[in-house]
Amino acid sequence: MNRRRKDDDTGAALPLVLILVTVIAVVLGALLSFADTSVRTTVNLRDQAASAYTADGALQAGINAIRNSTFTGADGEHCFGASDTLSLPGFGSGGAAAVSCTADPAKVQIQCPSLSVCNRPGSAILTLGTGGEDGLNIQQPTGSSFRVHGVVYSNSNINVVNGSLDTNTAVYARGACAGTIRSTPAAACGYGGSNLGADPGYAPALTSVPPRQALPPCTKAGSLVTFQPGFYDDAAGLSAMMSASSKCKDSTFWFTPGTYYFDFRNSAALRPPSLPGGDDVWTVDNGYLVAGTPVDAGGRIIAKPPVPAKIPAACDNPIDDAKAAGVQFVFGGDSRLAVKAGQVEICGSYRADRPPVALYGLASGAEAPVTGTLTPGAATGDFTGGTAAALSKVDSTGATWAAPGKSGGTATLTATAFSPAVTPPAGTILTSAKIRVTHSNDHGASKDSRTAQFTPAGGAPIPLTLSAPSDGSAATDVTDVTSQLAQSVYDGTFGGGQLSYAVNVKHEGTELVDAVQLDLAYTPPALRAESGCTQLPYTSPSACALVTALNNSGNRFYVQGTTYAPKAVLDVTLNNATEPIFRFGVVARSLWVKETGSVTFTGAVIEVPDDSPGFVFGVYLSAYVCPGTGTCAPGGTPVARARVAYVDGDPANPVAGARQVSVLSWSGNR
Repeated sequence: MNRRRKDDDTGAALPLVLILVTVIAVVLGALLSFADTSVRTTVNLRDQAASAYTADGALQAGINAIRNSTFTGADGEHCFGASDTLSLPGFGSGGAAAVSCTADPAKVQIQCPSLSVCNRPGSAILTLGTGGEDGLNIQQPTGSSFRVHGVVYSNSNINVVNGSLDTNTAVYARGACAGTIRSTPAAACGYGGSNLGADPGYAPALTSVPPRQALPPCTKAGSLVTFQPGFYDDAAGLSAMMSASSKCKDSTFWFTPGTYYFDFRNSAALRPPSLPGGDDVWTVDNGYLVAGTPVDAGGRIIAKPPVPAKIPAACDNPIDDAKAAGVQFVFGGDSRLAVKAGQVEICGSYRADRPPVALYGLASGAEAPVTGTLTPGAATGDFTGGTAAALSKVDSTGATWAAPGKSGGTATLTATAFSPAVTPPAGTILTSAKIRVTHSNDHGASKDSRTAQFTPAGGAPIPLTLSAPSDGSAATDVTDVTSQLAQSVYDGTFGGGQLSYAVNVKHEGTELVDAVQLDLAYTPPALRAESGCTQLPYTSPSACALVTALNNSGNRFYVQGTTYAPKAVLDVTLNNATEPIFRFGVVARSLWVKETGSVTFTGAVIEVPDDSPGFVFGVYLSAYVCPGTGTCAPGGTPVARARVAYVDGDPANPVAGARQVSVLSWSGNR
């Protein structure tokens, strides 16, 4: 029998081998499990990606199908012909797909990213008045043609008195049409369709009244007269400057780029002395008005316009230059512009997201009259207790002075400040200014004498009226100083002043100055909606139009930009027109156009570029993906969703394949 020696370790390696085999087996098992999980995850991710790609492609197919149709979301229509589901069997590697469609009841207007898309009105002419006057009135010689490039839409009627109205696209009127209208399709009168005629509601380029500007010097004929952006309130001054009798007649009047607010106050009953009276009509009857960045004959920007300016094409046109920096003329109240024997060109500024509005009539806003009582800030002199607080109110506790003896004596009191918390801005109309002095004497007599005066800061003294109170009674004397303070308030320089009070009594007793107060009422400049005669129905020559213009071989008026005056009327007379008058469209309450003389111009008098947006309709699209190559029915949670808007130049007559597409949102369930 073989015996093992004590130092023989044969067989000891077996447990080590078993342990090693077990560890290797566990590690290999884990590795194989991880590899299986990784493979499964990769397959799942690949399937999800394929499903997502298929869903995205399906949405794009749905978007394109509607783009190439005439679907507008009207009642009874379906997105994809006879159905609101687009079936896409075997559409992609992810399987079959289906797209469901629901019309979006909200209609919006797309804000466009560039000039070549749609930052302009949807119509060449849009009138917003709904009755009591013609929406569009055209008077011209028999046989004449008034040509428009773009949609014409009146929210009331269209009255073509003679000749014809011709446009390259559609004409709509919610009311009746009279006269000859040529359009494609035929004019839709008594129209009750889409909201193409809604007010686009463009906002003005300012939200508050800018600083008032004085008129620039006008001393030399044939010169360059330069205006700066700001607030102008003197129509009479502007008209005098731009008349044939002006010292600077035949000049070029350059309105540098920026925003101008015209709210004329010449008709105000309480205007200051420096503001001449008259109506609120700015008349251009001589010279050359250029508003915007000046350019030369080749369209290149120059430092200043020449004298005389060559109109039109004297300023940088936003139709031609996406960097054009122009003006916006904003009119408020009953302010109006009349172009007679002068020449005018107004160029708007290019905007990436809205039309280049060059002429704007305010539709909202009102004055905010201010009333207040100004009191002294300090008091000095012979009176005691004359603190500012004591003199600020009538309470029998003001400043007192006791006569030194039975023979009486004299005393003075000076109250200073009367400063407004906020200085009224330049252009403010003062409607009332009254100084109140409340005083008494416990031994008052008719032989006493009292004098007082108010001296505005930087101004001349204004005598005040004082009475002689009876024994112990108080008198409140009021002096109207409106006319004396109107100019400084209007100039924006009123800063308070001082009141001097002097008394001479012939007896013993106590003189009391109870209160000294300055009551002010004034109206600061404000952004005011079109008002006054501009709101009358425009049915006769006596009514007021925001703009009246006569265009002939010598007199010219051009707006290179959008004209937006939703509450006002435009009235233009054309005699041998040779150029478009309103570029980028007109939005107004009513538009009246008269053509006289021979009509030789064959182009459009009013136009909007071809790619104007119109209004859009929207849809909600949902994409579903099903395994296999068969058909797929919508159900469960969609893989991807999108909200899409379509733009038609004429919503009533969509053109398949010619629609602008805007994807408003896109999301997926990945």
